Amino acid sequence: MMRGVKRSATPRPFIPVVFIVAAPILAAGCVYFNALYNANRLFDQGRTEIEDGFESRGRATLRQSIEKAERVVQSNPESRWADDALTLVVRARLLREEWPEAADASRRLFAYARTGRDSARVAGYLGSAELKLGHPALADSLLTVGLSVEENGEARAQLLANRALSRERLGHIEEADEDFRAASELRSRWVDPRLERARMLVDNDRGSEAALELSNVLNMGVRGVEEDEVMDAVEYLVLGDPSAASGTLAAVESSELSFPNRATLVRWRGDIRLAEGQPEKARADYELSIRLAPQSRNIVASHLSLVRLDLRVATTMDELESVMVRLDEASALPPGPGSVEINDLRNAADRMVYWVDLGNLGYLAAAEAARDRLEARQLARRLFLEYAQVQPEALWAPKAILAALDLTGVDSARQGEMKPDVSSREALRQRLLDDYSHSAYVQVFVGGSGAEFTYEELEAGLRRQLERLDVLADQAVRGARSPTNRP
Repeated sequence: MMRGVKRSATPRPFIPVVFIVAAPILAAGCVYFNALYNANRLFDQGRTEIEDGFESRGRATLRQSIEKAERVVQSNPESRWADDALTLVVRARLLREEWPEAADASRRLFAYARTGRDSARVAGYLGSAELKLGHPALADSLLTVGLSVEENGEARAQLLANRALSRERLGHIEEADEDFRAASELRSRWVDPRLERARMLVDNDRGSEAALELSNVLNMGVRGVEEDEVMDAVEYLVLGDPSAASGTLAAVESSELSFPNRATLVRWRGDIRLAEGQPEKARADYELSIRLAPQSRNIVASHLSLVRLDLRVATTMDELESVMVRLDEASALPPGPGSVEINDLRNAADRMVYWVDLGNLGYLAAAEAARDRLEARQLARRLFLEYAQVQPEALWAPKAILAALDLTGVDSARQGEMKPDVSSREALRQRLLDDYSHSAYVQVFVGGSGAEFTYEELEAGLRRQLERLDVLADQAVRGARSPTNRP
């Protein structure tokens, strides 16, 4: 070994100058790529969350996606990833239903379009935003351009559904119908265009076609938010064309909807049958709806419908007591549609029981409540006649007979149980002429003068008496419901 000679160091690798210059650029590119990757991941996550019914969470996730994508565009608007990032912003804005912002981002995106195909795709985005901004004619044109190049089935279905909405608003119903059906062919499990089509058909007196479309939807096994949307569309048909809705509701109890929603549909079917003059079939539907979802808050409405049916045919206080049992059952359910009416009816029934037990003028107070608050016309008629019977010399006896006369003839089969020589229309008229011709109540209708009290005086006196009975009934009902009086 030679002394004084240093061993040479390990040779360093040769690094081209071009690599040294390009390294920062590549590093920046990686940053943009990673940011765009994360923005895309958040977009997919947010879209999935919305589709699964977690809308608030999904919108928040999409907001994060927009922020990351916008930073890519703003940091380097000339980068190769800027157009992809801005496209992501547009799509996220549309999902978040931020229509002005989506339209603005779409117009910015046109600057990045390199080909006519790119421009056409951006036109589709802008058309979707313009539709929601209330510009259907512009939207129709832009969406048509977008459809001319879009080949992806899911994206094409979305454009078709939006163009259908544009054309519907322009009054081009046949073209809109064609687009709705084309969108459904591309995405057979997507319910939105089917529901929008059904509403459009209802609005254009084509309820039978709407009913068929909704029947198909009910057989698709929808869940979550989609199920709520289906319920809204079916209700729209029920209100717009009840006879057509009968077909859709024919077998809803065996559908794949949740039991509470099945129960609601069965109740709507009962409402239609009742309106068509089929009270027994309606009653069967109301009872079935309760069996389907006995503890659902929506079932209160079914109980209310049964109560009203029972009140229509009730003629005695014993029958009213049976109705009150159902009112108590409904009151114990979670509050829902109809709960306020249930409580009002229960309160009115309690007051009627108090007045009947009180007797005399209490019969008249109970009769007016039965007629005006419970719509129990037959029971009201019986109570009016009961008052005239127990207090025939009272100043208001002829008023009670006139009220009974006005109610005579309702459901004659049940009223036939009363003796015709006492309560027939002819007998009541004759009784008024024979026994009460001196009363101002009768003279108002048959003419005459010389009554001891005027009609206005009689009415004012009666109101004072009935107001006193109201106060007594309120005190009695409150006392009966106080905790110290409960068993």
